Amino acid sequence: MSNIFDVGSSALNSLQRAISTTGNNIANANTDGYSRQEVEFRTRTPDSIGGHQIGTGVEISSIRRAYDQFLTQDVQARTSSSGYYSLYSTTAEQIDNLMADPTTSISSAMDQFFTAMEAVAISPTSQPERQVLLSEAGTLANRFNYVDARLSELAENINEQMSVFIMDINQHTKDIAQLNQQIARLERTPGGSPNDLLDQRDRAIESLSKFVSVETRLQEDGSMNVFTSSGHRLVSQSGAETLRMTSAPQPDGPVRLYISAPGGADTEITGFFLGGELGAAMDVSQNVIDRARRDIGLLAVGLSETFNTQHKAGDTLNLVAGAEFFASITPVVTASPLNSGTTTVASVIDDATELTGASYQIDYTDSVVTITNLATNATQEINGTTASIDGLTFTVSPFSNQTDGDRFLVEPTGRAASSMAVAITDTSDIAAANSGSNVGDNRNMLSLIALREANNLKNGTKSVYDIYNNAVSEVAVGTRSARANADTELSLLQSVTDRRDGITGVNLEEEAANLIRYQQAYQAAAQIITTANDVFDTLLRAASR
Repeated sequence: MSNIFDVGSSALNSLQRAISTTGNNIANANTDGYSRQEVEFRTRTPDSIGGHQIGTGVEISSIRRAYDQFLTQDVQARTSSSGYYSLYSTTAEQIDNLMADPTTSISSAMDQFFTAMEAVAISPTSQPERQVLLSEAGTLANRFNYVDARLSELAENINEQMSVFIMDINQHTKDIAQLNQQIARLERTPGGSPNDLLDQRDRAIESLSKFVSVETRLQEDGSMNVFTSSGHRLVSQSGAETLRMTSAPQPDGPVRLYISAPGGADTEITGFFLGGELGAAMDVSQNVIDRARRDIGLLAVGLSETFNTQHKAGDTLNLVAGAEFFASITPVVTASPLNSGTTTVASVIDDATELTGASYQIDYTDSVVTITNLATNATQEINGTTASIDGLTFTVSPFSNQTDGDRFLVEPTGRAASSMAVAITDTSDIAAANSGSNVGDNRNMLSLIALREANNLKNGTKSVYDIYNNAVSEVAVGTRSARANADTELSLLQSVTDRRDGITGVNLEEEAANLIRYQQAYQAAAQIITTANDVFDTLLRAASR
């Protein structure tokens, strides 16, 4: 008799849990990241009676969540790619609009500048034409200043965004590490898988992947190790690593990224591909913003220096040699905040026509001083205290034990556009005539106009317009490519998310059907108990006679 009651009660208990699980699915149908849970039944161990195996009822073997590991990882990968290209393309589009728009373009300002020079060539002694030339020169210098200032603002904004991204990343890794501890503890105890905690961890990893591309590895205790796509550990069984950023002295300067293990040393990850929005911010800053500033700076230096050289070869209205038309531009040297303070580095431009537009890094390490071209990564030692490279002369302090680890960034063109300025203010100081010629001569002005088409820059391979047009073209091509990739990745993310949700999501019609099925089974199981009671009562009445 007890067997009948056991069978009925086991059915009631199991079905009650199934109904509760189904109700939980329905309640969380609109919960973001919730995975549908399924009850799995199994028969209990039968009793052996009279040589026969008599069933003892049912029990729940597990309550598992609907889950697909490969789709989950694909969603994480697409989330990272979509975040990367979305931020990259959005930033690149701002630069493309800035450089290509006629109202802000340097090219249109150069057109007006050279047009004003042609007017002076026609009337070399006319003060109105000379005044217009000075005005257009000032407009050109201001346009260089404006474009560089906007690029500087973008660089500063990107740095601020990276700081926020890093705080979000550290919070997510901390949350994942805490969830790992809870999951590992529950996995060691009977009672099945901690489905809700697993969902929370998946959501945390997916949120993390928006900021940085990640790879995950499931451990035997149920915890999840998380790594960057470059293989650097973010979360392990011992806890979460900490990501930190060091900024340059200037708010728009380059930043460096490090991963710090609890109680361990820092590992620099600046040069690695990170993916996600953080990786996009790093890449767009280096590959688009910084490159555009260096190209525009190269144009500013090249135009200023070649124009000054030719201008000084002519005579003014006062029949004296011309002076510098544009203010001289010098490279910007920035010392690392961690330097010893005992070293100095200086740089001067010897020949603007040999400049490549690259920036340089000078390092004091391993008893030597090295200089690295950051565009090509070519490195060479500096023997003594001076070195001449690419039209530049570098002067450095000698190496000593105190200087080990010192670092300097030298930007010959990176910030040059911000220094563009007109040096002369008197229209009579414009040297339109050839040296030794009469006042009405215009041959030097014609030579100055010829600089428009002359391939004087980059070792005689590019003109001033070539430099700017190439810069605009590179930004435009990169922007179109990034936008196309952003659209593609967004579509792929939506597709794989729909496929995952089709497996893990709650189907209300299916759950309603399950609810009816379990309800009917529960009622039938209750009838077993009723029948057992009736049989027991009948047996008692028969025994009492």
